[in-house]
Amino acid sequence: MSLSSLDAARRHAGSDFLAQLRRSAAAALIAAGALAALTGCSVTFPTPTPPPPQAALINGGNDGMLIPLHVERADEDHARLGLPVQLDGKPLYMALDTGTQGTRVLKSVLPGSNYPSAGGVSSLSFANGVEILGSSIKLPFSVAGTKPALIDAQAVDVVRCLPNARKCAGMDGYTGEFGRAFSGIVGVGAAQPDDSCCTQPLRALPGNIGQRYLVHANFTKPYMVLSPSNTLTKNYTMVPMTVSKDGTAQWPRGCVNVGGKMTFCAPLVFATGSTGMIRIETDKAPNWTGDGEVGNVLDQGNYEAAIGTGSWVHRYEKAQVTIVKAKPDANRIVVGLMAMQNIDVLFDFANRQLGLYAAQQSERFAP
Repeated sequence: MSLSSLDAARRHAGSDFLAQLRRSAAAALIAAGALAALTGCSVTFPTPTPPPPQAALINGGNDGMLIPLHVERADEDHARLGLPVQLDGKPLYMALDTGTQGTRVLKSVLPGSNYPSAGGVSSLSFANGVEILGSSIKLPFSVAGTKPALIDAQAVDVVRCLPNARKCAGMDGYTGEFGRAFSGIVGVGAAQPDDSCCTQPLRALPGNIGQRYLVHANFTKPYMVLSPSNTLTKNYTMVPMTVSKDGTAQWPRGCVNVGGKMTFCAPLVFATGSTGMIRIETDKAPNWTGDGEVGNVLDQGNYEAAIGTGSWVHRYEKAQVTIVKAKPDANRIVVGLMAMQNIDVLFDFANRQLGLYAAQQSERFAP
């Protein structure tokens, strides 16, 4: 069918976004009150209540299955995209992140405690200075009424600040993704060399329905479509993913130009879990900034910028750009949620391709 079928499915399955915003505001007030009551002791936040799961078949399923996403406000009032899921049969509310791979959930909210081990303790660091730790376990995962799939997930029992970010959002042991707005993260992105703890949950769904999906991150009405038809994705520009020696599909290589000052090329990561716009992680400081330790911000400002991979290019008349010192050989270009408001991303793991679509080639960000 056509995009009109998608619109019809959105109307059928779409959430009441005004109600969502009111609920988000109330949640923010509760969180703020809890923070104000902190006295240096540990604090426990109520487990976030997930919205009812919703889904709709587009053109009877011939064009895919649409799953609405939800806009929530978390740390420093930054927007996140929420996705209701079921873990071991328990409904939980998770942040959707296209920039990581795997499900990471607070151990304390899981319905059971004796899950089979799937590996030792691993850690993951975030751009906001938060580090999480936890062991890998096996448990059933389901979304929008799909048949559960057994996945390896990280049961997070430590949320803390990195040594060089002592006053980060996780200084009290909780962040928007872990405890306040959500109970964890569902990472549905391509693989990265330093992020291999967990099963990619959508790709594990039965019937291969999660081998190909698109994410529309615009706050007006965000959604995800599993198994979209070629009709729905005919206007996407397809670029090959990078394939590692072991056959793992990783992010494609791309480039970013910043205000005519620099052109930097590295894996191009589209991350709905990153709240900024464009984040350049480089192990070599540009010649027009000072240098610093790993994790230090070398420069931050609004610049004319362009990102691209293959034949696809998208320009910003003004974009918030952050340049950070990275570990050796850990270079990345991270396109965050605010920079994805006019960009749709198609993950096609069956063909090891990434599809990109923007209605306009250039946009202006108004802070």
